[in-house]
Amino acid sequence: DEIAAENPGKIFDAAVAGIYNNIHYANGGAQSHCYFGQMGFNFLTSLMGNDMTMTGRYAMSLYHHILDYWQENYGPAYYRWTENYQHIADANTILSSIAADEKNPEVLKYKALAQTVRGYAYLHLAYLFQLPYYMGAEETAWGMNSKYPGSNADAPGVVLIDENTEGDQPRSTVGKIYELIVNDLTEAYDFFEANGMLYTPSHTDFDGLVAANYLMRTHMIMHNWAEAEKYAKVIVDTAPLGSAEDLMQGFSDINLKNVIFGCDVTADNSGIYASFFSQMDMFGQGYAFLGVARVAHNYLTAAIADNDIRLDWFFNQRNFSKLLVEFGADPADNTTWPGGLGFYDQSCKFIGAGRDVVYGNWHLGDEIFLRSEEAHFCLAEIYAHQKQYTKAIDVLENVMKIRQADYEYTGQQNVAELVSEINLQKRIEFWGEGIEYLDNRRLNIPVDRTAEGTNHIDWAQNVWTQDMPNFLYQIPLDEIEANTMIGPEDQN
Repeated sequence: DEIAAENPGKIFDAAVAGIYNNIHYANGGAQSHCYFGQMGFNFLTSLMGNDMTMTGRYAMSLYHHILDYWQENYGPAYYRWTENYQHIADANTILSSIAADEKNPEVLKYKALAQTVRGYAYLHLAYLFQLPYYMGAEETAWGMNSKYPGSNADAPGVVLIDENTEGDQPRSTVGKIYELIVNDLTEAYDFFEANGMLYTPSHTDFDGLVAANYLMRTHMIMHNWAEAEKYAKVIVDTAPLGSAEDLMQGFSDINLKNVIFGCDVTADNSGIYASFFSQMDMFGQGYAFLGVARVAHNYLTAAIADNDIRLDWFFNQRNFSKLLVEFGADPADNTTWPGGLGFYDQSCKFIGAGRDVVYGNWHLGDEIFLRSEEAHFCLAEIYAHQKQYTKAIDVLENVMKIRQADYEYTGQQNVAELVSEINLQKRIEFWGEGIEYLDNRRLNIPVDRTAEGTNHIDWAQNVWTQDMPNFLYQIPLDEIEANTMIGPEDQN
């Protein structure tokens, strides 16, 4: 207690470093190079939607892509469950070490940090292991799910463990888990805001905007539009948007001005082959270079305007020769083409060493967990749900004009058309960053890979609706066997 009072960092900094390392690289002991903390979640859930295709049967991510890896006896259920409950255990250790009547702000900042971590972890468990609070939204093109047309607050949730919990616990409810998420993140945000930690200079910090970002997501899932608007506006008003140059950097520099939260990757903490840029950077020496192509759905790239700078995140028929020259290749000589390039719509969005270096130290690319643009697209959608159409269009056009100078929303001013356009532009914006999966669950958008002329390979062409079990991970077998309060009858 004396040490904590004089220098709380000596008590808590090691625990924080452990939490941060796990968010960066937790893999639950997996041998597969698919699992590497938060960016592994982003990568694998991107494969579980409409917008990323596979060009071959690559074993390490095949079953994610065909949405057949959700069962209790498979690795993904175990790794994601274990990863996030480790975050929760670490956060609870910090919280249980801080007195209820503590007044020292230097100690309380660790409490706020632990609450942010716990809210983050429960939200990520909620994404996979329980139904969304609402599956769908009224008046959108996809509507409410017919099987789950109302609130799922009373449906089975994950196991709730806080700093006061002792012994095995049964499954909680969806509503109770979201209540904990909101309470933790709100209390943390309020502390950060009141103590000058809303947006700290280091993008590796858990600060107010990190808490605000996860609060924004949570309230959108719960249809709390006014609260979601509040936290989206905090981010919009505080964090700068990325410039066109920032957007073309390669998404591998934590010092980009639009970064809210990320990891500074160095030679000491790089996962090398078990890493995001190994999977996504076609110019490095990882899996994407070795032939595991990361390709966008051709219907998505076809929706990108010719003068939208995001078109150059993908090799396609409209920019193929230009990009080859830009990356130092001769269009007439395929022996000089970048490694692994063999498909239209192959991504060059993520470059570990950055677009100015391309073939440099790909494995040292920084990881960007959250960036400011998400709040702009979310705020536009939030306004649309509240039928504040002029505000929604203004926000959408403001962020889009950095990407496409002449962008103008030309659709009808109603919820269905406006939310559909916002969702399309957001899907383009966050391709490969895991956001499509979250929005598909929240908005009841089916995964449909059956369109005529699709570049989805034949064995991956199917339709999955959001009420199918493929999206609802089962509780891992280890938990059912070890937890006396959960039995097979409690399984998803």
